[in-house]
Amino acid sequence: MKVKKGWGLALATLGMLLTMGTAATKADAAVPDISEWQTRLSATQVRSLKSQVSFVINRVQYGAGYEDITHRSNESLYVKYGVPFGSYDFATFSSAGAARTEAQRFYARTNKNTRFYVLDFETNNGMGSGTANAAVKAWYAEMRKLTNKKLIFYSYQSFATTYANAARGAFDAQWIANYSYRPTVSFSMWQYTSAYHFNGLKYNGKPIDFDNNLVDGHSVTAYHPISWWTNGKSARVATHAPAKAVATSKPAATPKPAKPKTYAYSNYAAGQYAYLNSGASNYEDRSRVPKSVKRNTYRITAVHAMNRSHSKQAVYLAGLNKWVLAQDVTGYWRNGASGRFTLRFNANIYNDQNLKVKSGRRIAKGATVTGKVIKVGRLYRVQLNGGGYITAQVKEANFVEVKPAKTYAYSSYKAGQYAYLNSAATHYYDQGRVPKKAKQKTYRITAVRGMNRSHSKQAVYLAGLNKWVLSQDVTGYWWQGSRGRFQLRFNANIYRDKKLKQKSGRRIAKNAVVTGHIVKVGKLYRIQLNGGGYITAQVRETNYLG
Repeated sequence: MKVKKGWGLALATLGMLLTMGTAATKADAAVPDISEWQTRLSATQVRSLKSQVSFVINRVQYGAGYEDITHRSNESLYVKYGVPFGSYDFATFSSAGAARTEAQRFYARTNKNTRFYVLDFETNNGMGSGTANAAVKAWYAEMRKLTNKKLIFYSYQSFATTYANAARGAFDAQWIANYSYRPTVSFSMWQYTSAYHFNGLKYNGKPIDFDNNLVDGHSVTAYHPISWWTNGKSARVATHAPAKAVATSKPAATPKPAKPKTYAYSNYAAGQYAYLNSGASNYEDRSRVPKSVKRNTYRITAVHAMNRSHSKQAVYLAGLNKWVLAQDVTGYWRNGASGRFTLRFNANIYNDQNLKVKSGRRIAKGATVTGKVIKVGRLYRVQLNGGGYITAQVKEANFVEVKPAKTYAYSSYKAGQYAYLNSAATHYYDQGRVPKKAKQKTYRITAVRGMNRSHSKQAVYLAGLNKWVLSQDVTGYWWQGSRGRFQLRFNANIYRDKKLKQKSGRRIAKNAVVTGHIVKVGKLYRIQLNGGGYITAQVRETNYLG
């Protein structure tokens, strides 16, 4: 019951023969899971379901913070047309306290006609085994305070035994998913496939896939007939004692194990980029993907877990504004990102950006390299700091961004100094645009203020322009006519000319003190040294001692 899945139950009678395979099959008498991902059902669809199902399981919420947008409408139709239904909560809690809150919200949102409640527990949200078991127990305890109806535990086998092995035994029935083979843990229902179809349930002309579950009275610990699920009575029923032997002249057929399904990489994250593959055929909503949008790169702005075809995730592509299955995209780290890349597989280092010419060097699985993501055509590469290129595909390497230390422009100007407004200035401090006619002119600084924006820690107020400007957008000078001593902040060359083009061959060491006066050269200022020659009069280059 992944976030988006529709899963169902084939409640088989004794002696029923069931053939399992990877191909989609038509459901005869099943119990589908319905959520907003199967779309809002119409009255016609619900009437069609009534003749094909024993009951329905309806999603009510995705954690405490999200209520399924179709459950109220669907449930009203179930009630109207006499379709029995249960309700499930896809759990997102990360503590016992959050589990209690989620249970309360679940109960409050659930239709009073529901026959039972299901905890769909298949994500640990960072919890270890101990915390997860405690949280599941807390959910169960809170629900038991609120209702006497049956409480069902659902998960897939490996997750259930890892994160809820102690807690799951308290529930009235256990629903176990395992598509590869018959579960080896106690179960009342077995979810064995995700490719079941119902007559009349289509979206854009295509059948909707549902999971299906098998109940086999000969092989499970506790067999519950359909009436047990639909009567809605007290859950105080022993469900974990071994079942009594059932007389039968022919043993029930054991379904053949389905071939293990392989899944596309399904661990993308918002902020990454996705190249929409040419083989993509349908969006997650089952509408067709037009040829014009394929083979383009889009930014991933949201993701959610689900289970369809060969994907366990869907990604939302900005610009395209569509949810797409993970199998239909190739994900990349964002252009310009710099940092450490840890290889998920052995990899060749290439000499060229197109990854055609091997360098003869290799990177072992698990090794970490440093580099920067660059765009090459529609795709992305990692340009290694040690030379060469590798792919920037998310599935090939894990990435930890290392941002370079931020550098700030000189930000220690004082009122009374002069500021030359640089040609590269784009916006004033108030975000208004700097017009071209205001640039490359000198203004007197009459006030300053501390702040932190972009690469500036100061803003200066320019008289005449009457605007606050970031310090990064100005070059500050000592005022014309100032005489006295100047201390060098850096080593400096002495020039023969005012334009500072012709070096004299003499230098001044950092922190040395010289004497002179300020002269204006065009729009800028220089210090004319008493000993001959010129140096800049920039505030950031020299300190004026008076």
